[in-house]
Amino acid sequence: MNDTTSLEIIKLSFDSNQPSITLASNWIFIIIVFAIIILLFSLKKYYSRIFQHRLQSMEIEISGTPKMTFKVERNYENLYIANRIYIELTTRKAAIPIDENNDSIEEIYNSWYKLFGIIRDEIKTVPGKYLKDHDSTKALIGLTRKILNDGLRPHLTEHQARFRNWLEKAKSDPNNLNLSPQDLQKKYPDYEKLVTSMKAVNVILIKYAEELDKLIMRK
Repeated sequence: MNDTTSLEIIKLSFDSNQPSITLASNWIFIIIVFAIIILLFSLKKYYSRIFQHRLQSMEIEISGTPKMTFKVERNYENLYIANRIYIELTTRKAAIPIDENNDSIEEIYNSWYKLFGIIRDEIKTVPGKYLKDHDSTKALIGLTRKILNDGLRPHLTEHQARFRNWLEKAKSDPNNLNLSPQDLQKKYPDYEKLVTSMKAVNVILIKYAEELDKLIMRK
């Protein structure tokens, strides 16, 4: 004969002689229920402490302007936006230090041009519910616009079209056919000025990526 053990979890009884219902439960079951409730409460409190109502300062300095500080709340909406922008910055030749001896300026411009468009479209498509009554999200998007308009756009406006126009003609010059892209770009008349400006933008983008990383990773 097999030994069997039964565990009564909840017992409900009804007394027909008087209007009463008796509910009884196994003490082990009660302990388990209380333990689960305490665990869920602790997890909720832990994640609320991490993600909610925590403002983080993001400092960005753009050439010719004072250092700007933006207070950005570390919430789910901002993490979503920041992570998408961070990926674009760090997977392109934007938030990676420029090496003028080995990098192609033309390729950097191609990357920056796409970056500008992608980030611009990214902030344009942020759902309205993220912006309504969320000053911290507005701050993050405002900072991003500041990076694009005051950091990246002025350099592209001043240098990109002129360099591309010169480069197109220089590539068709028979005297330049055997030159590498790196050697050819050094013949550009305003090469030193262009590289200096490009590196200044590069520093801004690197700093911005670092600030986004702090926001995402809570360093």
